[in-house]
Amino acid sequence: MRWFFALAMALLLCCCVQEETKIETPTPTPPETPTTTVPTTPLTTPSEKKELKEVVPVKEREEIPKEFLIKLKPWPLVRGTERSDCYTPEIPRRPEIAGIANVSANFRGEISTPVVDDIVFLFDSQRVYAYRDELLWSFNVEESFGKDIKAYALGDYLYVGTTAGKKGFSLIAFEKESGKIAWHKEVDIAGSVSALTVSDLVCVGTDNLDPWVMCFTQDGELRWKAKVAGTVNGFAVGNGKLFVSSNKLYAFELKTGKLLWEIDKSYSAPLYKNGIVFVTLYGYVYAFSEDGKQLWKKYFGAGEDQYFNPLLSASDYALYIPRTLGEKNLALQVVDFDGNLLGLFNLTKDEIPGFPVASNSVVILPAKTESYGKIYILWRGTEKLYELKHAGSEVFMPKVAVSNGKIYVVFSDNRSSQKLYVLSDRNVPRIASVEVSAENDELAISALVSDPESAIYRVSLAYFDGGKWNYKDMDLGRRYVREPVGGYGISEELYTATLRVKERVEFYVVAVDNSNNVAYSKVYAYALT
Repeated sequence: MRWFFALAMALLLCCCVQEETKIETPTPTPPETPTTTVPTTPLTTPSEKKELKEVVPVKEREEIPKEFLIKLKPWPLVRGTERSDCYTPEIPRRPEIAGIANVSANFRGEISTPVVDDIVFLFDSQRVYAYRDELLWSFNVEESFGKDIKAYALGDYLYVGTTAGKKGFSLIAFEKESGKIAWHKEVDIAGSVSALTVSDLVCVGTDNLDPWVMCFTQDGELRWKAKVAGTVNGFAVGNGKLFVSSNKLYAFELKTGKLLWEIDKSYSAPLYKNGIVFVTLYGYVYAFSEDGKQLWKKYFGAGEDQYFNPLLSASDYALYIPRTLGEKNLALQVVDFDGNLLGLFNLTKDEIPGFPVASNSVVILPAKTESYGKIYILWRGTEKLYELKHAGSEVFMPKVAVSNGKIYVVFSDNRSSQKLYVLSDRNVPRIASVEVSAENDELAISALVSDPESAIYRVSLAYFDGGKWNYKDMDLGRRYVREPVGGYGISEELYTATLRVKERVEFYVVAVDNSNNVAYSKVYAYALT
């Protein structure tokens, strides 16, 4: 029994040892599983590359805003502007005849120069005539006031100055549209009106019988007056000063009449340009600074008319001086502001030049012989672009005005019959083609444009990418060493521009000529798709 018990105890001990060993033995670590690298999927996928494609436009074009047009001006004074420079912003190169009318314009032994805003005013010695396509109204000053017309100008009203009567001269203000008299002044001095200009004030000069300068408000209130040395030949206004020529050359402060300086010599009527006062005498042109210092004096054979108005005009860059005196051939001379000759245009035999009208690029030169009157339109004053001749007998010098892009010329058939020609450019520019190429998000646009009548002022791209139409100027595709005669666009020229497109853009080409005629291309549209 003892051996049985010992055997049982040994077996029990062996089982316990085996169970304890099982508990302490760690669980085997499984073998590592091989891994394969798999690209991770991004949170967002890149969009497909977009291309510019032409689509259907949805926005209508608009009329080009006025600020993109030339600021054309009326012709309110006989010599164009208050500066007496016979200057106008632009002139058609090759105009067409828009109308011809029979008029009465024999004014003091010559043709009257029209003064024009949207109404054309002409004068003979007794009557005022107002035209808009046809006669609008007329008024007989001699019949109503017993006086002849001596001078006239446009401002708030049409102002007319007369010869002296028993109560002196009359200054009459007409309503432009109706011809009714808004007010008139009887100025009790012996002198007749010899000159009249309008700036902020209406300034009148009188003749040698009683020579005065008088300046009125445009409603007829006398602001100031000053006695001068002789017949007032003419005025020019510039930089707040009134320059007056009589037997002396004067400068007055325009607002107050304060005398600033005087030169004891009798010159032609003055012209003011770029801070310089120009006058003529015995064929010489004189240049004075605003403070009365003589800058230069040179002989150009420059003449005057019978009322001492100089045959002289000025652009922003040059003087235009017809040569009417001396042994040389008669010609139009182009002179810089230092008196240096830049070029000239020779007239044909027997032609006599008149008062030139100047823009910064084109000059109109009237001329006459015994058998005809003529105007030349000249590029830079030296190269002929156009001419118009009108035959007659006992011919007066043609008179020219340019108002709001139209040319008004009065020719004489004879001393008792005159004709008013209206010349203009009514043709829009030609947009021959528009080409568009697209690359990535950019459009390259080119246009072939021309205007043989007035040349091109600007070519713009109107574009819309949300909001309103915007404008950018297109670039001239090529520039020449010498600008073409007549200006860029007189012949076909290439203009280019680029547009960067965000999502969608619509655009069209706008061409403006130097007479403010406007042409438009069709509207194009492109989108990134």
